[in-house]
Amino acid sequence: MSRAGETLKARALCLDIRPWSKTSHIVVWLTPEGRVTTVVKGAVRPKSAFLGQYDLNYTCEIVYYARSKGDVHALRECSPLEFRENLRVSYRASLLAGYFRSLVMSLVPFGDESSKWMSFLEHSLDGLVDGQVVSTDAQYKIFLMGRLIHFEKGILDLCGLKPDFSGYDKTSQWSPFSVETGRFDDSGGRLMRVSKDVAAYIDRSDYASENLTIPLDAARVIGVFYQFHLDCASDVRRTVIKMIS
Repeated sequence: MSRAGETLKARALCLDIRPWSKTSHIVVWLTPEGRVTTVVKGAVRPKSAFLGQYDLNYTCEIVYYARSKGDVHALRECSPLEFRENLRVSYRASLLAGYFRSLVMSLVPFGDESSKWMSFLEHSLDGLVDGQVVSTDAQYKIFLMGRLIHFEKGILDLCGLKPDFSGYDKTSQWSPFSVETGRFDDSGGRLMRVSKDVAAYIDRSDYASENLTIPLDAARVIGVFYQFHLDCASDVRRTVIKMIS
């Protein structure tokens, strides 16, 4: 745990940038110890040492002067380690990356557990960059929906809320899924009817679909589970899904 007055160095992923004055930025970072908010004074001045050194989705090495816990710290140095510039090529990938960052920013804990979140987010952003090789627009939409499902499953796992989709009835077209327990059962409470194709798609990371309807239905199922267990912006999620599909 950092103390006020310390100068600290950390590997950090840029989550959010917003203006603080005409020439300065407030930047929110994800580090292995949690979120760190810094002020970057003179960030947009023509001769600023910070020009081109950070941007959304960048992983950087930062040096900052720590103030009181929960305060805005002063950024001293910043050097980019991973640019992920290919995310700028596709507005869909850029939009999905923004959703990934915002979800992590709202849920990530402080302390040692944050390192797992940072590693997962970096891996997920790199996965979006890999999708640039997909040949057709239809395939790219299916790819991005698959990345969304994979990411949201990973976040639920990190939160200790990962549902179990392995227990679906393989002999029946539909199985009852309990939103409360996160399992396939009909013991009561809020239930959803989930098709075996959708259940298999969510359960297996290697399950491929040539039909966009399957990942869209899977996203609906995951979305209901999110809305029940986590306080997340469902309207933002719906907009992102509409834009990437």
